[in-house]
Amino acid sequence: MTHILLFCIAEEAKPFVHKVLDVKLEGCGIFYLVETHTCPSRSKEFKQELEDDETFETEFIGASEQDCQKWALEKQYQVNFIEQNIIAIADARSARDSTISIQSYNDGTPLEFGRYGVLPREHDTWYDFRIDHKKATEVFISLQEGDQEIVYPVYFGHKEELTDEHGVFDVDKAERFVEGEDPAMFEF
Repeated sequence: MTHILLFCIAEEAKPFVHKVLDVKLEGCGIFYLVETHTCPSRSKEFKQELEDDETFETEFIGASEQDCQKWALEKQYQVNFIEQNIIAIADARSARDSTISIQSYNDGTPLEFGRYGVLPREHDTWYDFRIDHKKATEVFISLQEGDQEIVYPVYFGHKEELTDEHGVFDVDKAERFVEGEDPAMFEF
């Protein structure tokens, strides 16, 4: 099974990373904690969970989002156990409000969605979704496994209206739309 790369870029976010690693999909963790600039050759070399009192070190403290994005793009094809084109970042804000940044990279051919136009709008671009860390599984499934004709209009076509005044993307509302709560959304 592939996992999302999780970067911790702020010292104050380290205690919060324990909670992020507790997020599960069917009983299994969905994240690999990136601790070093060297990509592990085996999945076992990534931490997937931490004991309550366990500490960790990471070479990414102080790194920028762009540093993490670049590392992920360079390393994701070197092994077959990294989920491609998606990362998670725990930053200084994460420690304050229990959110993480889920970032999705669009490297594919842009798709036309009628009244929405091309979605995602930019090619070779990272899209950031600041979310409650407990909702990471839903975002992961939608962005990586979901039907693009349903997920893209919701996540990319309505991103602004689904993001609150604090910059947090409303995953619950997005998933209700993905499930068909507003059929007009899919009239292209």
